Amino acid sequence: MAIRALLLDHDGTLVDSYEGIAKCMRLMCRDLGVPEMSEAEILASIGPTLEDRFTELWGGDTAEEAVRIYRSHYKVHNAAGTHIIPGVKKTLETLAHRGIRMACVSNKAWFFCKEQLEHVGLLPYIQTVFGHRQGYAPKPDPEMLFAAIESLEVKPDEVVMVGDTTTDLQAARNASIPAWIIKGKYSQHSEIRKLNPDKYLEKLEDILDLI
Repeated sequence: MAIRALLLDHDGTLVDSYEGIAKCMRLMCRDLGVPEMSEAEILASIGPTLEDRFTELWGGDTAEEAVRIYRSHYKVHNAAGTHIIPGVKKTLETLAHRGIRMACVSNKAWFFCKEQLEHVGLLPYIQTVFGHRQGYAPKPDPEMLFAAIESLEVKPDEVVMVGDTTTDLQAARNASIPAWIIKGKYSQHSEIRKLNPDKYLEKLEDILDLI
């Protein structure tokens, strides 16, 4: 059956929000009184939920306070620290012209996703946004993907998940839909290759050759 819809990850797939994330991570570390996170540690924090990542780093008690502090800074700096990835807007314009329906499905808090998509001019092409703190289990649980598919009013065999991390790939597997993975800034290339994505693309524009 022909592809009628795409489920698109946010960070690393549509936008590069590293600048804002890194700034807020460092401000959070300062406020917590813990050593500043390295670039590798910050990059590893893009994909999982903040709660899971900070618990992994510092344990549950500190994680709760870390999330609160991080989000207080991110409210201030998230839009200015987020930039559209080159070629993405034209790609979404072309996909929309071809009648492809699109949802953003992210482990970032959904209200930050919407704010950033609006900030970079992508929200008009996205029919619906699903994210963390919206009542759905985070990826790789497939719950958000199922909700997005239902919202887009398409069948599961008409949908592809497009992302840049192993979390996106595993979520697609759990939803029994194809996973097309972009070689993005946050990608764990060796781990992704081990999981054999259905497509492994250099950039989002390559989707135009497949639909």
